[in-house]
Amino acid sequence: MRHRPSPPAVFVVTILPFAAAVGYVSIAAPFWLARDGVSLALIGTMEATAMTPHAIKVLWAPLIDIGSHRKAWLVSMTAATAALLAALAVIPGITRHLGLFTLLATLAQIAGTTAAAAADGLMAATTRPEDKGKAGGWRMAGNVGGTGLLGALALWLASRTSPAVAGLAMGAVVLASAAGALFISEARPLHDEAVERAGGLARALWARLAAVARDLWSAMVSREGWTGLVICAVPVGAGALTNLFSAMAVDYRASEKVVALVSGLGGGLVGALGSLAGGRLADWMNRRLAYALAGGLTAFSALLMLAAPMTPLTYAWGTLLYSFSNGIAFAALAALILEMVGHSVAAATKYTLFISVANVASNYVTALDGWASEVRGWGTRGSLAADVVLTAAGIAVLLAMVSVTRRGPAPAPAASPPQG
Repeated sequence: MRHRPSPPAVFVVTILPFAAAVGYVSIAAPFWLARDGVSLALIGTMEATAMTPHAIKVLWAPLIDIGSHRKAWLVSMTAATAALLAALAVIPGITRHLGLFTLLATLAQIAGTTAAAAADGLMAATTRPEDKGKAGGWRMAGNVGGTGLLGALALWLASRTSPAVAGLAMGAVVLASAAGALFISEARPLHDEAVERAGGLARALWARLAAVARDLWSAMVSREGWTGLVICAVPVGAGALTNLFSAMAVDYRASEKVVALVSGLGGGLVGALGSLAGGRLADWMNRRLAYALAGGLTAFSALLMLAAPMTPLTYAWGTLLYSFSNGIAFAALAALILEMVGHSVAAATKYTLFISVANVASNYVTALDGWASEVRGWGTRGSLAADVVLTAAGIAVLLAMVSVTRRGPAPAPAASPPQG
């Protein structure tokens, strides 16, 4: 590297805009909507719509890779996320204005996910190969932990003051997280000599965009690349139930305090611990197999919850176990993606492509889990059963892709030495 390597722990801070946007929409809002009588199917549809930017952000991610201005993207999109969270908080009665809420929630996801893409590009380009697992673990600890903690903060503040105060507080936290950019050293931006060699700024930018496209294409046609895309597209570690747990609380007779404690605060803490453990696991063994193992743990926790009685106690231990297992899966996936991305010109674009495809899985499984609740009147148990079946199917596909990559010599990963 021609610049100072970034400390892995800084990425627990840079992911907070993303975590706050998701936490508000997937933890706080669903509880309020379910309490007001909105169906689980409609809540799942709202969330799937609002989360769509996470699946399509690859369309604008190449802009982040043009030049060396990822830090500028990170700071500006962090500020935009803070403003949109404040706007969401002042909507009077989200049940009556669900369309407006969904629109602003979608815009908040656009801003939050763009900030995350910039941070992910910086993580791929500025961390050492031997730190990929740790960086992914810290990133996902901030993602999972921040989502739960900030979602719990919104519920707790709203119960004692108002949703407006809760939204403004979350916006302030997000804005403060922009300070994380101070600890990241980015390579020098496009300078005058490079522009002169290219024959002008426009040609220099076009050359940079062409280099991004070539790097992306080369990665996607490699065996590691296309099998990695397939793995991301299937629901191994989608963790879709985390988007519905707060709405399920009504069926478990769990109070708002219980939801805030286990689906928010507790879920955030155990999810963060799971992510840190998953990062270590991904540096210790084959990262694809680590992801499969974590997905199996996630499905098993949902299966245990399905078999248990629907009581507040089941809700508490079930959501915590699921969150811990899914934190391991998230970190393993992040480490796997970082391994495939490497220190490359299209770092943000490639990371965003892989994570966007993974978000497609989370998106469609959230909707399918929600719809399964209306099959034969199964309700929450239908959602749990659907999550188990879909995750098991995803693991089967992942193991098939591992078999494909082992049939013959494959291109060496660009990011780090081969894993054991």
